[in-house]
Parts: sequence; structure tokens; C-alpha cells
Amino acid sequence: MIIKQDIYDGSLIHSRFAYKFIRDKVVPIGNIIAFVAPMRVEAEHMIDLEDIITKDYIYSEKAINFCYELPLTNCWGGIAFQRLFNSYIGDILGNAIKAPIEVDGDDIFVCKEFTQGGVTQLRGKASVSIVHECQGAILGHTGINIVAGKEAPAFAYSTNMTDSQAEDFMRAVIQTFYQTVNSIFIATTKVI
Repeated sequence: MIIKQDIYDGSLIHSRFAYKFIRDKVVPIGNIIAFVAPMRVEAEHMIDLEDIITKDYIYSEKAINFCYELPLTNCWGGIAFQRLFNSYIGDILGNAIKAPIEVDGDDIFVCKEFTQGGVTQLRGKASVSIVHECQGAILGHTGINIVAGKEAPAFAYSTNMTDSQAEDFMRAVIQTFYQTVNSIFIATTKVI
């Protein structure tokens, strides 16, 4: 479901959120919401300990944010899903912006020359992503920069998607999410 949010500050995935936004459309195999908003995640709502220690906070002037909730209590499984799902997001992103994509772990890179903060690079990181176990579920976030902005690091890639491209991209990713969790669920039911 595409929703309206003013900002992504990380607090959304500190508790289960699907029912709040989806209500009677919540499904037991997993749920996802998407929205376009700036990202500003600082120490208070950070989940990644390494980022807290290095003060590597998240800033994006305008980004597509995907937040999902899975019926898992295993962080290993949540991270495995995150990496699979981000690979799918990378494929969809490459088609949307007509650029080659590399996925490294949970990071999505656009392999195209760009300049950010006065630095020219051959590839840029278009994503941020995190998952964790909370209240009997895996909660995750993947953000894709539309406009990284001045506060973002030099390696941050701006996709510069139009509003129409962003909406089409969100719809394609949401559809892929539900196809993926449904396929995984079906696979669990056919094992003898």
C-alpha cells in the first residue's frame, strides 16, 4: 500500500506497524507499505550498531521508502529475506532508471558515472536498508534515493525519478513483495 508520510526517521520500524496502515487488508504472510519522503535517521532511531558507533547517520532529501513486516522471529531468516528482496528491488530499479545495477549484500549500487558533493564517481549507492526482530516479527526498511541531497555522503546516488516513475516503481516493488512472500509460503506448505 502506498501511504503518505512526512519523513522517514527510523521510528516506524521500532514497533509493528502493518495494522496501523493496512487494517483489514493485513495478511498473515507479510505486509509492506511504501511512501516518498525525506530520510533523516539519527542515533535515537538507528538500529545498526556500526552506524551508531561511526555516527554514519542516514540523510536523503527525497527517497522512496519501503517498510515491511514479516511473520518471522529469526533475524537470520529476516536478513536472508532482506538480501533476496533487495536483489529484486535492484532489478526493478535498473529497469526504471535504465542503468546497470549491482547488489552487494543489502546495498544497491547504480553503475553509472555521477557527481555528488563535488566528487565524480563511477558507481553510487542508491539504497539504505536494515532489518531486525521486534514484537514477534521481522521489521525492515529499504530506502532508495530520489535526491540524495547535500547532507548525504559523496557515494550516495540520486536516481532523480519523476513522481510518475517513483509511483510505478513503488507499485512494481509492492507487487514483487507479495509475489515473493506468497511463493515462499506456498513452498513451505508442499514439503512432506
